[in-house]
Amino acid sequence: MAERTVTEILEALARIETNVKTIAENGADHEARLRLLEQKSGKRWESLSLAAITAALVGLVGFAMGKLF
Repeated sequence: MAERTVTEILEALARIETNVKTIAENGADHEARLRLLEQKSGKRWESLSLAAITAALVGLVGFAMGKLF
């Protein structure tokens, strides 16, 4: 009976080890995907800021040229 219990415990530990490995692999994959998503948001804000600054500068230069000529 004790031998059967030990065998059951070892089988359960093997299943747990498999599950833990799977979770660790999936966790690493999810972390990488989340980092990519976070970077996309930052890149969008950077491009939006650049577009706004460019538009403001073009407007300012256009206004100045309109006053000069």
